Amino acid sequence: MKVSNLSIVSTILTILTSQSSALKCGIKGVTMPCIGDTDSRYNRDISYDLKEQENFWNSLEGLFLEEIVFYKSDGIPDVNNDAVVPAQLGTYDFSNVKGFLNVTVDGSRYYYHRYLLVKHNSDGPGGMQLPGLVNPTDLYGASTFEKDGGAMQMGIAQGFGNDLVLAGENPAIVKPIGGKMLLTLAPNTMNPLIKDRSYEVYESLYCVDSECKESNAYNEQYHGFQDDIHTPFVEFFRTSRTKVAKDTWMAEISKVYTDFSIPSPDDPFTLIPGFNVPAFSQPFDATTSDKTPPCVTLECPTDENWALIDPYLGTSPYIEPDGVLTGGFIAGVTISSIVVALLIFYMIYKRGVEAREKRVKMAVLNSLSKSMSLKLSKNLTAKDLNEMFQRIDDDGNGNIDKDEMKKLVEEAGVANMSDRDYDVLFASIDLDGNGTLDFVEFCAFFASINIEDEEGNDETFEDA
Repeated sequence: MKVSNLSIVSTILTILTSQSSALKCGIKGVTMPCIGDTDSRYNRDISYDLKEQENFWNSLEGLFLEEIVFYKSDGIPDVNNDAVVPAQLGTYDFSNVKGFLNVTVDGSRYYYHRYLLVKHNSDGPGGMQLPGLVNPTDLYGASTFEKDGGAMQMGIAQGFGNDLVLAGENPAIVKPIGGKMLLTLAPNTMNPLIKDRSYEVYESLYCVDSECKESNAYNEQYHGFQDDIHTPFVEFFRTSRTKVAKDTWMAEISKVYTDFSIPSPDDPFTLIPGFNVPAFSQPFDATTSDKTPPCVTLECPTDENWALIDPYLGTSPYIEPDGVLTGGFIAGVTISSIVVALLIFYMIYKRGVEAREKRVKMAVLNSLSKSMSLKLSKNLTAKDLNEMFQRIDDDGNGNIDKDEMKKLVEEAGVANMSDRDYDVLFASIDLDGNGTLDFVEFCAFFASINIEDEEGNDETFEDA
């Protein structure tokens, strides 16, 4: 079977290309650099932990006291909000809301638990002060496959008795900026609680100090409607936030319970029906509890909920591709393969030539043996060799040419040799390359051949 060196090179390159899928990227001089070297999304060494991606998350974690002022669409503080209870029961002061925030960042997950406590304006029946309002919020988020330090909202629960609302296709994005700010964008989303109502939320938080112990936040909410009945409106609020220790946090919420007349659930307000519910009762006893409920709305996410957004539970779309061989490596392999192929073919050619030389030399020896009735042996003398030479040298000019050698072989009839065989023969024994053999070259020809003597051993005429 004949195989060209080009086909061997092609085979080698095909094998290398097919096996390159098992190679890693970034092998110096072999494969192309890894995409992850310049794009963190592809870098497996960068984890999904928020604190590792962005140190600012460490500052955002902790317990916070908040002073919050809500504003109406016209920019006036919402002092007399009549949307909480029927008008005859009075109003609530949303210009002096007390917030109690607990933020935890654990690995890839972000937990935001907040109580808003709102005081009644003592304008109930007969000037009565009704219980303060308790409005809890649980918000959950996780880092993203982008590995850019940002978080994506998984879901939110607001108020008691409402289910956790999953973010769906348009989750809110929370993004640290410059180590001092946190921006939040909740894109246009249909309100899950009120039919035909949509809203967008923009919030910015700015840290006053390097450790974010003091911070200010500004929040805007744009409410729209998909009907012709309601008019779109905007509401916004400002927040001053202070990070405190747990004991301070607990003592302050206990104090606000008293100041805002928020009763214990064991001793609810019963003078007016409808207030014996969690929204008008203390959510927990801050004087005896060591910690707040894990989910302030009492609606906690499940593992299935987290699986929708936690990158540790999903599959990243940013997979580092298999190693791709560099052009220089392929060129090097190509050149090396050609060199190897040439060496292989040279060895094959050399062995073929040697085998052919041996065959044609033995054909000449056998022809001499038959034509002169001699037995080839290591014991041939110089006289025997001279007689052989003279037998072949028909014209007696002291040189044997190809025609004279061809005549010997054809008359003996022991072998069929082509013109190419005679070329090979003379190329191997015509030492001076003049196209003929003199007696010295003829003797050297015999000395170079191994023959098997009567005992079966390989002998050379160099012993003669």
